[in-house]
Amino acid sequence: MSIMLKKLFLLACVLLTLSAFCSCTEGGNSLIIEISPSDKSLIELATETYDDTQLMNIVSFDGSMNDLNAKYPIECLRYRNGMYYAAYLGNGSIAILTFDRSYNKVFDRIYGASLSKTDFDKLAKGMSLDEVRSIDPYGDYIFLYVERNDIKQSAHCTNDGYYYTIEYVYDESLKSYIVSEIHSELI
Repeated sequence: MSIMLKKLFLLACVLLTLSAFCSCTEGGNSLIIEISPSDKSLIELATETYDDTQLMNIVSFDGSMNDLNAKYPIECLRYRNGMYYAAYLGNGSIAILTFDRSYNKVFDRIYGASLSKTDFDKLAKGMSLDEVRSIDPYGDYIFLYVERNDIKQSAHCTNDGYYYTIEYVYDESLKSYIVSEIHSELI
């Protein structure tokens, strides 16, 4: 074998090895779904509305984000703080699934969405948790039932496509949680 032929053979082996390596890393596990436009909500993006049983099947789906998309097309996908958020529109509810950078599911939840953004315009810093619950009794107040000292917040979805997180501090004098921050963003 000539030296030139040996070099070509060696180069071909190196290229095959590199292509196999790339397909095992990023190439084989890349995101195949586009991030949704930041100025459009789930309500504007969704072409499909799911019933309660379908939403339960979506949140209980065991697979990667790409696998989920193959079975239940993701019409609304956000990327914030190093995490992906896939949202599905239901009849009076919204399913949100959180995925890590490797597209593996980390958290899922179905939220009631019977209120609108204008209902949440009534919220203000300094309100008590009871006042927030009177506005949205179906919000996610999981911090009341889980022993975590670092996060005291509730989560809420609206029927017009907003996601609210409300942070609380405990006021000893009032013996109640009080709203300290209110954040909203498009779903």
